[in-house]
Amino acid sequence: MSDLLNKASLVVIPSGYKEDTVYSVVPTDGSGDLSFTRASNGTRINSAGLVEVCPWNLLQYSEQIDNGVWTKFSPTSVTADTTTAPNGTATADTISTSATAVIRQSVTLNANETYTYSIYVKKISYDFFGFQSLISGTGVKSVFDLSNGTVTSQGSGHTASIESVGNGWYRCIITFNVGSSASNIFDLAADGTSSTLRTFYAWGAQTNIGATAKPYFPTTDRLNVPRLTYQNGGGGCPSLLLEKQSTNLALYSEQFDNASWIKLNGSVTANIAVSPDGTQNADSFIPNTTSGIHALRSNLFNQSATASHSWFVKANGYTKIAVRESELVGNYATFNLTTGTLISTNQTGSIQNLGNGWYRCTLVDTTTGVNAQTSIVVLPDSYTSGDPIVVNWSGDGTSGVYVFGAQIEVGSYATSYIPTTSSSATRVADVCSKTDISSLIGQTEGVIFVDFDFNAKFSSSGVIPISANNPSVSGNVCYIFVTTSNDLLIEMSNSSGVQCSIIGSIGAVGRKKIAFAYKQNDFVVYMNGTQIGTDTSGSVVALSRLRVGGYLTSTDFDLNSGINQAILFPTRLSNAELASLTTI
Repeated sequence: MSDLLNKASLVVIPSGYKEDTVYSVVPTDGSGDLSFTRASNGTRINSAGLVEVCPWNLLQYSEQIDNGVWTKFSPTSVTADTTTAPNGTATADTISTSATAVIRQSVTLNANETYTYSIYVKKISYDFFGFQSLISGTGVKSVFDLSNGTVTSQGSGHTASIESVGNGWYRCIITFNVGSSASNIFDLAADGTSSTLRTFYAWGAQTNIGATAKPYFPTTDRLNVPRLTYQNGGGGCPSLLLEKQSTNLALYSEQFDNASWIKLNGSVTANIAVSPDGTQNADSFIPNTTSGIHALRSNLFNQSATASHSWFVKANGYTKIAVRESELVGNYATFNLTTGTLISTNQTGSIQNLGNGWYRCTLVDTTTGVNAQTSIVVLPDSYTSGDPIVVNWSGDGTSGVYVFGAQIEVGSYATSYIPTTSSSATRVADVCSKTDISSLIGQTEGVIFVDFDFNAKFSSSGVIPISANNPSVSGNVCYIFVTTSNDLLIEMSNSSGVQCSIIGSIGAVGRKKIAFAYKQNDFVVYMNGTQIGTDTSGSVVALSRLRVGGYLTSTDFDLNSGINQAILFPTRLSNAELASLTTI
């Protein structure tokens, strides 16, 4: 494989990225970097196996403190890019302020959750720097000594720390719990002792979920950040997660103590366990001793089409649960949280192991109607099969399950988790593409290769893991297509019609390496080391634009999965090389 990569003109192996960009390994000069858009937040599984908001830095313009998103109270001023930042670039700003003036940025946080604020600061004219979380208009600064690298005072509700990063720079950190308010302010100021003007350098502001400061992630508008996700509990090599647009219809998806959730013969205790995101924000649902059904239910919502109901659940004394549409028809799927298996369903159910005892349990429900309702039902250990709503039993009042991240979305599969509070939330589709690269795409011969995770998560029209076209030449297009009937279809066409068409079976769910080699009257497709088919009659079409994980002019064929590699070769490899390239 490594020898073959020496022949490649474009190699994308997801590893390096920033806002708007997925870096190519080949070429290294940036001419092969793919543009990325999503225009919304998203979640991923990080290398530790935790569900994580991407990007994890919740602040905008983290290095451009002169930007208008930062409010400056007189007599504060900011001068951009005045000195070398901790990362070696001339991007640190000079801040001049008095003890009575501040610089702040509003940030929306989840109630009753722990967050960490951090910023890199360097002394100019004064030893002390003040930093606080401002909740509901009140707050007490933590103060840091920028000469000695110490915390001189700790604000109310803060856990403050300071880390030296060299050359006079310190990372000042405060950790706090939001409490009942979700409105918060990231607040920079002097130490508050007098109105004398102070100056200091600042760079790299960050807000992240959790009780520790995560590695710094630079942001501008926080949108269009690629998601490198890790499967099977984290670790290994990441894949680039590319999904369709989806909306979570479940409100207060993590706050089950909210009145929006109906507690049937049971009670909820908030923030009692560590959730799949690694923080203590999972709730418990404990069945009471009443004989009956023990369920946690949503309020009514409009299920306009087939929908996926998914919940993160962990055993807490009881090990069998159901995910159920509880109002219209009563479709269900039941699960064993000890063995991680589907027990029984009258629709389609699936279960995913997240590690640490957590599972994501999913019911695909064909019910439609305005009075739909999702629920999780706790079942006795004696349960074996059948509709959980007819199982009447008495809990012991202390055992139950932990719950987190309820999600209902229109579609026949569950996508990555989308957190909500008082209203539904939408994650926009991921789009990853590169224009004007005719020099990297073989024009008379070549190979298009894609390595992706096939998981049968189709849109209504199938999925396309990779496609290419020439927008200036009508009809010039090439794509690798998986249809809803599990056919693997590779086509190349122009305005004169289809020049090459090869079809075969995609086979079972799992990792797929597919290579399409093309040359005049010489087309072949290999998948996982085996030749799928050939076509010996046709012309090669001119191509100049590439899209990874979807079709070029439509969102109907988004991949909804992970891309492990995408490679272009400007020449047709031999069949033996294609077999080697695609062997897993």
